[in-house]
Amino acid sequence: MTRESRIEEERKEFNDWKNSISCYGEPQEGDSIWNIVMDGPADSPYMGGKFKIRITFPIGYPTEKPFFEFLTPICHININGTHICLTSLNEYNSSYTITQILTQIFMMLTSPNENSAYSTYRSLYQNDYSGYLAKAREMTREYAK
Repeated sequence: MTRESRIEEERKEFNDWKNSISCYGEPQEGDSIWNIVMDGPADSPYMGGKFKIRITFPIGYPTEKPFFEFLTPICHININGTHICLTSLNEYNSSYTITQILTQIFMMLTSPNENSAYSTYRSLYQNDYSGYLAKAREMTREYAK
């Protein structure tokens, strides 16, 4: 399968799927960079937030992994700046679809993985969990509106 045909398949799947977890975006045919918005999950400190995520398809896609970047600042132990630490991205294989990875990112917002935590918010998460939640809510209000 060519890069272009796989991206087109992904685009169609995304457009059918996006309402299932409140993702917004209108990737156009031929786009190799998608800018989408994901709503923060209910019952999480990110509730009410709108988080911008950029997906870039490299020249070697689908054998090369796509790049996912968080463009909205967020307090999360598995996100450092724009970089997302997620098993499906670190252990990527071409059978993963964009919607599967986005679903995992959404789930990660409610269930952080302490085993792959970045140092930025790790100590706050481990030593003052209520402070961590307060910081996450504060950053959501400030940056994700």
